[in-house]
Amino acid sequence: MLFNMTKQGRKLFVLNDEFPFCDTVTGKVIVVPKWYVTDFASVPWYGQGVVNPQGPTARAAIIHDWLYTVGEKGKRQEADDIFYRAMKKFGVSDFEAGIAYNAVRAGGERGYGLADDWMFIDPTRPMAKQPAPFGKPRTGATKIMPKCIGFETLIAGGWKAYPVARASYAVPQMPIAAPSGMPKKP
Repeated sequence: MLFNMTKQGRKLFVLNDEFPFCDTVTGKVIVVPKWYVTDFASVPWYGQGVVNPQGPTARAAIIHDWLYTVGEKGKRQEADDIFYRAMKKFGVSDFEAGIAYNAVRAGGERGYGLADDWMFIDPTRPMAKQPAPFGKPRTGATKIMPKCIGFETLIAGGWKAYPVARASYAVPQMPIAAPSGMPKKP
């Protein structure tokens, strides 16, 4: 979902639902939460002729943005490697994936773990400032599934990594009346 918002000249997008991905090398299940704000691939204008930030790399870039937002200490290389493997899984050409990967390796360090990237927007109120729906996790992975065995079944079954808060309803207690014809207790 696109909003009429930008950050440092780049368009921002908001996820309508969780975006799950499993990296077969690490077995890490990475689930980007609903309402997370991403700019897809942060490609400078001069590189957009080769890597389209809203093109085939976009899905892998959502995962990469999330891993960079979480900024797990000592895991930047792994985040970049997962980005490359995700691009390949989503059908990005070797040429484009190689350029995007080398770009994040060369220039991504100053964007890793930035506090102002921890941003969520409720699509029903896009201009309202709101707190994050949960505290920032220490890791970008929600679970480990060696070789991602069972991942597709898990997702197909409707599993959600981040439970949606449900409204609670107070049910008033009604006095129970004795059925007619029954004597009432004194």
